Amino acid sequence: MEHSQSNSGLDQCHDCGVRRKQVTNPTSNYSFQMPTATDLVTDLPADFEVFGQAVDTRLKALQPGTTLGDLAYSSATANTNTRLPIGTSGQVLAVSGGGVPAWTTTADVTPLTTKGDLFTFTTVDARIGVGANNTVLTADSAEATGLKWATPASGSMTLLSTTTLSGSSTTISGISGAYKNLYIEVSGFYPDASNSIRVRINGLTTGVYRDATKASQGSNLATSTLGSFALDVDSVAGTENFGYIYINNYASSTNWKILDIYSVAKNNNGATYVTHYPAYVYVRETNAVSSITLFPVSGNWSAGTVRVYGVN
Repeated sequence: MEHSQSNSGLDQCHDCGVRRKQVTNPTSNYSFQMPTATDLVTDLPADFEVFGQAVDTRLKALQPGTTLGDLAYSSATANTNTRLPIGTSGQVLAVSGGGVPAWTTTADVTPLTTKGDLFTFTTVDARIGVGANNTVLTADSAEATGLKWATPASGSMTLLSTTTLSGSSTTISGISGAYKNLYIEVSGFYPDASNSIRVRINGLTTGVYRDATKASQGSNLATSTLGSFALDVDSVAGTENFGYIYINNYASSTNWKILDIYSVAKNNNGATYVTHYPAYVYVRETNAVSSITLFPVSGNWSAGTVRVYGVN
């Protein structure tokens, strides 16, 4: 049986007249059945049907999506992907316990469970529950997270509030009673006209204040006529102006209050003149100090900042 090859690449048998196609059989990545060099031309339709079906099946295995937003990931079966339907609004993509992707809600990927929890880390994500009232977050290498809640060390100061002085008076209210003493710092203060700066606690305007720097032994605190006490007596514009009020045992509900006061401020005698005002004030008030009001005797505040600290 003799064969000859035409220019078209067809191999023709001289004995039977059957023509067959010379086809190279490449290596297939997906083991598709390919026509071989010995297949007859009449076999090609069946060969391509087998080949095409295999291609279609494999493409479907590699792209299993059916719906908008579907994702595909490699499965345990070789050359086959698994469909992951689109998640719901707000979900995030995470790795499940089986080591495959899965949609989950944010709560599922954090250790936080309770109001005030902190997100920290050991060798994995970890949770520190909110501490007790008035405790502070402290570094501690003995803890798994390196952090813990602890009671503040004695003598420590905690900033409770920062307020800008404005208008004819400024009141800081809602002061926490969780500390031993109260330190009130007033900086850069001055009114729009040179005059005295006055202070009240708990909004008391009746005669409950007595300046102890002027009182003698045996003074009758009940006869005081002062409705406020002085922080400064003659201040003018100056960012250098500074004063403080220190109240011991301010949260007591049984004791009268003792205030330690000191201020230094420019006065109206000239740029180099200052007034320094030290004083001790007794206040006939047994309630805890929960607010403080600062005001110029006349006019309004031009500037100034008040910082309130709790002291243990």
